[in-house]
Amino acid sequence: MAFGMTENPRPQQTVGAGQAALDRFAQMMIDRMEQMKASDWKKGWIDGQGGGLPQNVGGRNYSGSNSFFLQMHTAMSGYQIPVYLTFKQAHNLKAHVLKGEKAFPVVYWDMLIKDMNGKRVQEHDYRAMSKEERKNLTVIPFVKAFPVYNIQQTNLQEVQPERVQKLLDKFKAPEFSDTRGMYMHPALDEMIRQQSWLCPIKADTPQNGAYYSPAHDMVVLPMKAQFNQGGSQDEIYRSGQEFYATMIHEMAHSTMTPERLNRETGGRFGDKKYAKEELVAELTAAMVSHSMGFDKKITDNSASYLDSWIQTLKEEPKFITSVMTDVNKASELILDRIDAQQLYLGAQPYLIKNDPLAPMDPNEEIPFKNAAIVKTRDGGYAVRASFDGQDSGLKPIEKSTAKTYFQLTDMRDKEAFLAMTVRKHFEPEISRLSQERSKSLGI
Repeated sequence: MAFGMTENPRPQQTVGAGQAALDRFAQMMIDRMEQMKASDWKKGWIDGQGGGLPQNVGGRNYSGSNSFFLQMHTAMSGYQIPVYLTFKQAHNLKAHVLKGEKAFPVVYWDMLIKDMNGKRVQEHDYRAMSKEERKNLTVIPFVKAFPVYNIQQTNLQEVQPERVQKLLDKFKAPEFSDTRGMYMHPALDEMIRQQSWLCPIKADTPQNGAYYSPAHDMVVLPMKAQFNQGGSQDEIYRSGQEFYATMIHEMAHSTMTPERLNRETGGRFGDKKYAKEELVAELTAAMVSHSMGFDKKITDNSASYLDSWIQTLKEEPKFITSVMTDVNKASELILDRIDAQQLYLGAQPYLIKNDPLAPMDPNEEIPFKNAAIVKTRDGGYAVRASFDGQDSGLKPIEKSTAKTYFQLTDMRDKEAFLAMTVRKHFEPEISRLSQERSKSLGI
């Protein structure tokens, strides 16, 4: 299907390996829902040991459908950590994929762009055009897929044991418990204390249930102690996780408003709109919870939708792309706010992009040169860099970012922090470069 391009095109069609990958994702979700139904909903969405957001071997997080389904694939396959690499990346690290191992697909959206005469237009040329110039273009979005392998499907442990051990150590989530023995998450507790979420979170009075009120723009939760229904020490500990998973579910609902992520609303309990929104909230909570090292159990309310979700996916596998687009946006928004609290408390952020000391991928060429953080004439701070030999200009940054940079004494730490800051503030240029490189590699 061809159509006039808008500023935020929605995926319309898929081809080849990309379609096969999305069909596989849909079937994975159908299989998981049927397993949950057969177990009387005692299983969690991902149900794996440990946690953490999937990343490639160089440290970059996967996003969108890739992140969720790599989490699920890691758990279902029994891998220790969700770290993946391509066949070429394994070769570059002097390792190889073990005989008989099968790859898992990672997908990304691409666009076929043509002018009025049917001549193909390069994406970087399209990006430079004005809205008026784009009106006469035809754009066909499609999805591509390429294979990746978990590091346990390779001999990387054998050839680079120190590297693998660092990854294993990184994915060990710290365990905290409160005075009752319930699991606690300091950053989420701090978020409630500071009321730093997008809307108020009320969790200090007894409630019969958890909900998000659009009318009052407020998340309401039972008190944490109300979740403590366990008899054993382990059950008491896990009841704390249920509290936070419920909190994240309702936070996900609160992202749907027009001024936030603007998801389709207006549905009532039991109809298709409501069912989709419930699935988005469930999978967002599952992804975020698993990133912290625990799973999200399905609620009685959501369990009532299992049959309709399964039927919809069987009839329309592409439904999963629409759902996961919303899940990814909500998850990243929530994790960004949690990471702000993690950094405030001196803890490791969950998203690599928020880690000021995240290592650079040794196989990735840094596209920006002559980077620097400078003080501007108005007393503020900015970051600058050159790209392809041209000065990319100044991008304002927070004073706290500049202060952190200037306080670092280790040169490697300073270089890593500066590289992270440049990547964050010059994202459009990096995105374009990555797309061009992917095309040149045939990925």
